[in-house]
Amino acid sequence: MDQPITIGDRVSYWRQRRGKSQRTLAELAGISQSYLSQIETGGRPVERRATLVALAEALGVSVEELTGRPGDPTDPARAKAAAAIPAIREALIMRAAGQTRPSSQPVAVADALAMVTAADYAAAAKLLPDLLASTSGTALVQTCYAAMSFCAHVGYVDLGREAARLALATAEELGDPTWLAVAGWAHARALPPETAGLAVTLARQAAERVQPHISNPQARQAYGMLHLIAALRSAIAGMPGDAISHLDEAEAEAATLGDPADGGLCRLGFGPTNVAIWRSTVLGEIGDVEQSAAVAGQVEPSRLPIPHRQAMFWIDHGRTLATLRRDDEAVAAFLRAETVCPQLVRLLPTVQSTIGAIWRRKRRAAITPQLRRAAEMVGIRDH
Repeated sequence: MDQPITIGDRVSYWRQRRGKSQRTLAELAGISQSYLSQIETGGRPVERRATLVALAEALGVSVEELTGRPGDPTDPARAKAAAAIPAIREALIMRAAGQTRPSSQPVAVADALAMVTAADYAAAAKLLPDLLASTSGTALVQTCYAAMSFCAHVGYVDLGREAARLALATAEELGDPTWLAVAGWAHARALPPETAGLAVTLARQAAERVQPHISNPQARQAYGMLHLIAALRSAIAGMPGDAISHLDEAEAEAATLGDPADGGLCRLGFGPTNVAIWRSTVLGEIGDVEQSAAVAGQVEPSRLPIPHRQAMFWIDHGRTLATLRRDDEAVAAFLRAETVCPQLVRLLPTVQSTIGAIWRRKRRAAITPQLRRAAEMVGIRDH
């Protein structure tokens, strides 16, 4: 079996480079040596974001250095998306210097948002550089949010943070509470997992600023999304009680709005279905995988007209099912995600490592056609 370099490979590399034994690293990261050994050999994936943060901190590297740049660099879709990065970088540098240029095409912010939230990064790459260089006001805030998500998934997270900072600066100039909240969400979302505590603080502050204005349904959507990102980051930061409190606050607001028929504000999709998706993810992150799977079993992601969120639901649910050793169901979940957003699934290192772990713990005779298809999807091939 051929397999791309995995998270486990990188953990092993950095551990040896730092001169640490498995026992020492496991103690520093707060996990068992047996679990660490399985991570390094690919027998188990890193099942929680918090564990990835702990390993990175113990090794003195960033989480990004452990996960690597997303996707296969030879993948045509990724190559087309990544080709836009130099132009995006140039546009952000020029905006930081106060320079803009006229648009070379009709303003297409809604199209760019739709492409990014459908994880069609190759198509979005054709629009984002021009939009970043030419738009202003609320259109620029939305463009920056789209660029943040695009850059993060294509593998340029630092550039995504630059886009989020531009969104925040633009929203500050506008002074509109709703757009300040949207930009605050993008800013908190763009921070790396190792700064989860800071992301919680920033999301809370942004929520407090917009809370007096939530009689406006759009402001309420942004307020709810801030509580969702605060919930996940609280879980990563080891604050499970806070995570559940933020989920409950978001759920209460979502109940007053219902699911958005058109994706809602900035296609963030805030509503009861999205809250349930986040609840399942957060429960998995705090280690309550049985309850995570139970919540996921009640979710109908198709109610949310946002392909990216649907796919992320199936990805996170697949990882939870793999943790529970419900491997066939996990593979089915990953394949379901791939039918919704193939570019997204093929870019995520966590999907690759989870499918690789399932492959390794199956005997050759137990490799199903579905597992073989999933393995090939993320670059694993049997020879």
